Amino acid sequence: METSSYRQLKLLTEVYDAPDVTQRDLSRRLGIALGLTNALVRNLAQKGYIRVTRARWKRRLYALTPKGFTRKVQLTVSYIQRFLGHYQTIRQTLRQELAPLELHAESRVAIFGTGELAELVYLALREAGIEEIDIYGPSTPANGKFLGAHVRDVEASPPTDHDRVIIAALDGVEEKRGHLRDLGIQPDRIVSLLPGATEDSNAP
Repeated sequence: METSSYRQLKLLTEVYDAPDVTQRDLSRRLGIALGLTNALVRNLAQKGYIRVTRARWKRRLYALTPKGFTRKVQLTVSYIQRFLGHYQTIRQTLRQELAPLELHAESRVAIFGTGELAELVYLALREAGIEEIDIYGPSTPANGKFLGAHVRDVEASPPTDHDRVIIAALDGVEEKRGHLRDLGIQPDRIVSLLPGATEDSNAP
C-alpha cells in the first residue's frame, strides 16, 4: 500500500482503538515525526474523517466520524487485497524455485528458519506433496514449536541425512550456509530460495 494511504489507515485505526491517544503517542506508533503527525491529523480532520475536541488545556480527544469509519474500511479492504496479491505471487515464486530440486513424496526436507518465509516454504513443500519436513532453528534454550511441529536444535542434531536443507531467510544467507557446512551438511544439499533477496544468496 502507498505510504500515505497506509499512514491514513494506521492513524484511523489508532484513533478508533484509543480516542484519548495523544499526538505524541500517534507519532511513536506510526513511526513518523511529531510535526508530520500533526499535519496528518489536521488533514484527516479537514476531510471529515476524524473529529477533534478539546478535553482540557493541551489535551485533545479524537473520534472517527461515520465518513472516517467508511474510509477506514475501504483502506483495510485495499490493504488486504494487496497483501493477498503479494502472498500469491511469493507462493508461485517458491513453487517455481522448488521445481528444479526434483523433490518427491519420499524426500526428506529440512527448513532452517522459523520466520514468515519459513511458513511459506513449508506450505509450498506441502503443496508439492512433501510430507517429511523437519524444522530447524539456531541453538537456543527452548526452540519451541513452529506450525505445531517441534523446532529442532541445528547444533545438537544437524540435518545431515536430509535430501535438502532449505535456508528460509532473506538476509545472512551465506553466513547460514557456511554454518550448515561446518555442521557437516553436504554443500549440494543446501539451498536458498527467492534469489535476489540478498546479494550473497547464490555465492558458491
